[in-house]
Amino acid sequence: MNNRVKKATRISLIAGAAIVLVSGCSQGATTKDGTGNSQQANATLSYAGGWTTNGVTNPFGSNNIIQNDLSYVPLAWYKYTGNYDYWKVLASNWEMSKDGKTFTVNINPKAKWSDGSPVTAEDVYVTFELQLLTGNAESWGLSGMKIVNSHTIEFTRDLNTLYSTVMFERQILNNIEIFPAKVYKKFIPSNLWSLVRDWNGNPNAQSTKNATAELTQYATKAQSANMSASDLIYNGPWSLVRTSSSQELYQKNPDYLFANNVNAGKVIALNQTTNDVTWRALENGQLDYAGVGYSQVVYKQVMKVHQNSYISAPGTGGMALYFNENVAPFNNVKVRQALAYAIDRPAAQEIGEPIGYFNTSTITGMIPSVENQWLTPNQLSSLSAYNYDQNKAAQLLESAGFKKTSSGWVMPNGKPFTFNLTVPNLSDWLAGVNAISTQLQKEGINAQTAVVDTTTWTQEVPLGKYAVYANWWGGGDVNPSAPYNQLYISDNNYQVSTTGQLKNTATAQNQQQEAIPESINVPGLGTVNPMALSVQLLGDMPQQKEKNIVYQLAKTTNYDVPLIPIWGQAAGRTISSANWTWPDYTNNLAIENCYSYHTPFVVFETLGLMKPKK
Repeated sequence: MNNRVKKATRISLIAGAAIVLVSGCSQGATTKDGTGNSQQANATLSYAGGWTTNGVTNPFGSNNIIQNDLSYVPLAWYKYTGNYDYWKVLASNWEMSKDGKTFTVNINPKAKWSDGSPVTAEDVYVTFELQLLTGNAESWGLSGMKIVNSHTIEFTRDLNTLYSTVMFERQILNNIEIFPAKVYKKFIPSNLWSLVRDWNGNPNAQSTKNATAELTQYATKAQSANMSASDLIYNGPWSLVRTSSSQELYQKNPDYLFANNVNAGKVIALNQTTNDVTWRALENGQLDYAGVGYSQVVYKQVMKVHQNSYISAPGTGGMALYFNENVAPFNNVKVRQALAYAIDRPAAQEIGEPIGYFNTSTITGMIPSVENQWLTPNQLSSLSAYNYDQNKAAQLLESAGFKKTSSGWVMPNGKPFTFNLTVPNLSDWLAGVNAISTQLQKEGINAQTAVVDTTTWTQEVPLGKYAVYANWWGGGDVNPSAPYNQLYISDNNYQVSTTGQLKNTATAQNQQQEAIPESINVPGLGTVNPMALSVQLLGDMPQQKEKNIVYQLAKTTNYDVPLIPIWGQAAGRTISSANWTWPDYTNNLAIENCYSYHTPFVVFETLGLMKPKK
């Protein structure tokens, strides 16, 4: 499935039953810290989480009810600052070998599970065996693991797999919580590594198909197991105590490695089944933290009470208009550039996404925060901003053979310039696209909004059913390989193998949704192959070469305009300062990024940066 379609429709504010939620700071609960000393854990922190009522109690489960980031932690948390820096959690240190083949991680010997037993290398080993079951670790090039001693594990990379060293480190350190071996070891088949080797073989070979089916079977069994909460152990700040369809209660884990820093004795999670449930809880002072979108009316109501404030944290993407270049006249770069000038993007954003947005600035395929890390100011200033300019739009259309008549623009073949802007029925996207249609109609371009349900849209976008359509753009944090591989490979109906081979997956029945040509003649650069450059970004290379490739891709995207980003959707977070002090993120990018990429209070509590006010 295209990973840009994972967006929930916003729910309008409706009347509903009152929420019964224990919140705020309660006095008197006693626990012990990680050193065995007694301390008062007298503060409760409440936040909006999310789980399905028919889920399983299984932290590895695909339908898990446990809020994993409260109860389980990774080896380290990535700071997303572009310099590949981390906050240490279970790992005390790590080292990549000079040849990039082995990555050694030392586990902090003080790290414990909630039953007092140590977190060991075997726990880490089994955790990554689970990732091999699901096919994740194979794609990173994980080819072997060795337990050196009880607190040291060595990971081996397949250097033939096109996956960069720093991203491999991130997958090991940050992207996976560590689970207990004694709970999950029974799900690991004895022939796992031979299955993995077969899985990596010829995709058309029967042995590969058999291995894939067998691994899938084992993964399904491990993920669907429903466990008793009393049988689970935890290595994170809080342990699950009880759950219902609407609330979960977590108690401080005194054996957590950083328990001395954790000031929340309890955490209550509210099930954010709809936005209005969270809005009502915030209005009633029942939440200290929530990640939720707003209408303008509700936003004003929520921010007036309980010392609520809104943080527009760095986002990773937003809404854009994409072109299918199989369809004329959108195979003409001048037409795509003209539409970029003809659309007043800030005006559309003000209507569709007035709260929780970031401006798209230039058209590079990257979000602004990533642009600023990878492109120099001179490089950025050399690119076209495509600010709203009716005259430039008209000049480009005329140079493409279009004519302006009393009834609007006509194409070189004499037919009216008429087309649909297809959008899924997401309320904010629909409002923005309606605004764009109205803008273009006023300029003599007969664009009509075509609304489809999200299921149909999800199915038909990859099939090339739409000439111009709304979709997600961006999708990367500080690594530009993600947005460019999405734009020029995945969404262009290509696949890239683990060794860097490109394969066109489009057929007569499955036309390319973008149909971006393999080679593009870019003024100032010459002939550019954006797919090949995007593939190169996946591997290791000197930093200056990497930055040069990013610039070529940014300049190509800016000239060719395969998409027009309309707005970026920030990671909107609401915090209440009524019960807790929150750390100041001014001039501290790592703290600011924490609001986007982690559950922030988990990190802040671990670092000792949050204090109760009562």
